[in-house]
Amino acid sequence: MELTAKNKSFSNKEWQLFQYVLNQQAEVCSMSIRELADATETSSTTVLRFCRKFDCEGFSEFKIKLKKTLQKQGKTDRLFKKDKKALHYFFERMDESFYRETLFTIAKRISKAKLLILASDRESTLALTYAQQKFARLDKIVSVEEEATLIKSVWQTLSSEATLLVFSNKGADPFLESLITECTTAGISTISLTNRSTTSIAKLSEQNFAYYYSDNQEADSLSSQIPAIYLVELLFDLVTDCEDR
Repeated sequence: MELTAKNKSFSNKEWQLFQYVLNQQAEVCSMSIRELADATETSSTTVLRFCRKFDCEGFSEFKIKLKKTLQKQGKTDRLFKKDKKALHYFFERMDESFYRETLFTIAKRISKAKLLILASDRESTLALTYAQQKFARLDKIVSVEEEATLIKSVWQTLSSEATLLVFSNKGADPFLESLITECTTAGISTISLTNRSTTSIAKLSEQNFAYYYSDNQEADSLSSQIPAIYLVELLFDLVTDCEDR
């Protein structure tokens, strides 16, 4: 049940009820119809009329739906708090010199590349798309791994000046692992952005940046891609700075 006044025609007394219920939802769930009527200076009849406007036969059904609404809201609030806490720790770590030095090393490698190959697993496609649009502003060839024919046609001539940048929150994907191995064999520099440094993709890459976002986040959730998108922004600024020097 959505506790909203939208599309509702409330009388003055019903507005009193609505404001009270909205601000005292938990308390209302444990009240009787008479207690609610007394607390809002209305009547049991007004309460019943109010409940019917939320498609409830009576006050008991209204309270059941209100409890379910509160449970869903509590779950959403917990998810927001979890995301906020995880992001807070992530941004705190970005201020540490080790992380900034690692990013600067990666940025210098990207700045020297004439060909930048971008790849990701299915769960990190949002970060991949953002990186493709951002790095396309650089004075270099930027391509995604789906364009395999185009990429491989220039590997032989640009292998020593090419870099593969992989996005993988989970850090494990057979296709990406194979791609990293193939690029390494061809002499192409490989970089990965992963959630952990102990994953197979992190270990296979020549250079890895592990952002250590919350383990409780689903790999394909939007919040899990925020660190990678933020890192793309930082890398773009650092690469631009390197090329301006």
